[in-house]
Amino acid sequence: MHMTESDAKFFKALGDSTRLSIVQYLLGNDHCACGFTGMAGKDQTTISRHLKILMEAGIIKQEKKGRNVICSIKDTTIRKRLIRMGIKEKDSCCGSKKATSQSLRSDNIKKIVKEHYGRIAQEGGPNSCRPSCCGNKSQDMIQISTSLGYTRKELEEVPESNLGLGCGNPGALGMIKKGDVVLDLGSGAGIDAFLAAKRVGPKGKVIGVDFTKKMIKRATDNAKKIGYANVEFRFGDIEDLPVDSDSVDVVLSNCVINLVPDKSKAFKEANRVLKPGGKMYISDMVLLKELTEEQRNDDDLIAGCVGGAILRDEYLRKVTEAGFQIKKVIDDKAISKKQYKGLPVESLKLVAKKRSVVIN
Repeated sequence: MHMTESDAKFFKALGDSTRLSIVQYLLGNDHCACGFTGMAGKDQTTISRHLKILMEAGIIKQEKKGRNVICSIKDTTIRKRLIRMGIKEKDSCCGSKKATSQSLRSDNIKKIVKEHYGRIAQEGGPNSCRPSCCGNKSQDMIQISTSLGYTRKELEEVPESNLGLGCGNPGALGMIKKGDVVLDLGSGAGIDAFLAAKRVGPKGKVIGVDFTKKMIKRATDNAKKIGYANVEFRFGDIEDLPVDSDSVDVVLSNCVINLVPDKSKAFKEANRVLKPGGKMYISDMVLLKELTEEQRNDDDLIAGCVGGAILRDEYLRKVTEAGFQIKKVIDDKAISKKQYKGLPVESLKLVAKKRSVVIN
């Protein structure tokens, strides 16, 4: 049989283990191009090069859908040819089409959040925000923050770290003692971390974790300006915290968990890093009724702490299942009219204590 140039490209493209794995995944399900980094264990630049080779060989195609580039087997003829060659489909790390769809949504949410809050880190304040947890553009940041539970004295102590992004004051929900180790999930420009640092004193420590590099830089710069030596900001995802197990006395989070695609994982991570009996103080946005599909997929609402929020009772259930005993719940429904144009949301203030059993 005469081997054509296209045949040579076809077989050469399949002669690499990474490209062969990509084809096996695509025989099972279509995938976002960004998803292969985790499946194949390669960086995005390497994956992009392999995808280009597979496209040039006529094995796969790519189609842009919204913010994502979706890869699939080129057509039915190519699919049949691959199967006849004995190439078997491989389940993705996500397992099913439904899970793959959830993975795409998760990636998209994280991209929206990173871009939005990266921009705020550079521009600063509510005037750079869309209608969101950042409040009404006409409101002053001090006014926003005092309405959420901060005192003017607190805000004057850390002026450059207040971007008006919260939906409460989690540090005021319970005791933070001298010498405590405090972890702030989604620390932003550092306001809650700095207020906690003053309470733990020089023998204590505060760790802020954020997955927006521009926020980490802004918070680190603020720490130097203010002169806090007991605060450290770490780049990381709160679904996979860069913090040792059983090393933290108190976990704080302010209007952040709603932005996290896998909330159960975030709560389990918070439980993991807490010492036995450690406390978690959270202010966050929850839903009072379900959103429409259009609202769920609205970029502004996702970045604005609404599109990714879940129902109040589901939120509390996830906290309990992650290994916490809920000690106090405060509901602030007034925030809906004040900052969210009447959307079915509320600010939930939560105090929880670590217990040892996690419900799988």
